[in-house]
Amino acid sequence: MSSAPFTHDAPPRSLNWVWGLCVVLLGATLLNYANRFVFTQNAVPIKEAFGMGDAKYGTVNSAFALGFALGGLTFGILADLISVRILYPALVVLWSLASIGCGIVDDVTSLAVLRFLLAFFEAGHWPCALRTTQRNFKPAMRTLGNAILQSGASVGAVLAPMLVLFIHNTNPDAWRLGFFIVGGLCVPWAIAWLLMVKESDVSRPVIQTDETAAGEGQEQEMQELPFWRIFTTRRWWLLLVVVSCINIMWHYIRVWMPIWLEEDHGYSHEFVQKFTSVYYGVTFFGAIASGALTAALPRRGWNVHRARLAVWFVFAVLASLVVPAAYMPKGYLFLGTLLLVAFGSLGLFPIYYSLNQEISAKNQGKVGGSLGFSTWGLLIPFHALVGWIIEHHPETKPAIVTAVGLGPLAAFLILLFFWGQRPTAEQ
Repeated sequence: MSSAPFTHDAPPRSLNWVWGLCVVLLGATLLNYANRFVFTQNAVPIKEAFGMGDAKYGTVNSAFALGFALGGLTFGILADLISVRILYPALVVLWSLASIGCGIVDDVTSLAVLRFLLAFFEAGHWPCALRTTQRNFKPAMRTLGNAILQSGASVGAVLAPMLVLFIHNTNPDAWRLGFFIVGGLCVPWAIAWLLMVKESDVSRPVIQTDETAAGEGQEQEMQELPFWRIFTTRRWWLLLVVVSCINIMWHYIRVWMPIWLEEDHGYSHEFVQKFTSVYYGVTFFGAIASGALTAALPRRGWNVHRARLAVWFVFAVLASLVVPAAYMPKGYLFLGTLLLVAFGSLGLFPIYYSLNQEISAKNQGKVGGSLGFSTWGLLIPFHALVGWIIEHHPETKPAIVTAVGLGPLAAFLILLFFWGQRPTAEQ
């Protein structure tokens, strides 16, 4: 693991510290996702309590998407201007307050506003976290670092349904309690971050990927593009399409799978909570496997970039199995196929983040934030539109799943044929 951390002007950090950093980042993603899943896993009781149909439920989720889009852009800019050491914990505390508020309000409008604020502050997690992994991992190990960061989504998505189920079994009418519990855990995380991370840890130079040499290649500090050039490069636009393909699929399942299982296939509320925990538990292993494979292949002579593409293909094939699942009846084959989808779907994100981190060091926040803004901009009308279609034309559900399920394979073809050579300042 000697290739994991790197230092130049900053004092060296021990391997134990690097793994500790991974755990802290995993914890932030855990809280980020747990605050979302407390809502989606309570979808049925929330719809009943607020008198919402699928269309209104989709609209509330569109408010979340709008907040995430605007937050990604806002905090992407701020992450490049303000020390991530200070900005990051501030955002975590702010989104905890918004989450707690979701457990207090009793009308749809207030709920939508608080979901918007939750997403707005949660969106800042990614610019802050990716600037951190970009500066503390070399290219060959960066995907693994991102995988550990991303795997917190799985842990949060596992624990949140378990919490929801425990509350439901204790008192089905006390579903609001989940928002208070998950929101309250954010303050201890902020304290842990401030105690562990120094300013030098978030301001190290960035090593760019050697995209031609075998193995890990030569170390070279990232060559910066003029800011205006970033958004005219082919790679930025390709990444926009790629992240849209994988995000639309991931968030369709996140928002609509509980309803798919409970209302369409007739599984009980308790079973859905348990299966969702298993589903996202499998995504944890998928994310870690993706990072581990991408790190292992360069040690066997694979070029780092080609290793990322090879692993992407494998995980995209698994994720696309959601297409046949859409046409399966209730049963073990259906559930087993969904678990293969789970393994594949989250494993794509660490690779995307590593590609995202290849465009700029100085402007990493704006790169990731602008891509997040654009992607979530697509999701703003998406959930509301899906909700309307499902409510008025429920027979189209398999076709919708087919459309979103082919996205990861389409993204692979785009990366394979159009990624091209790294742009330079002189080009």
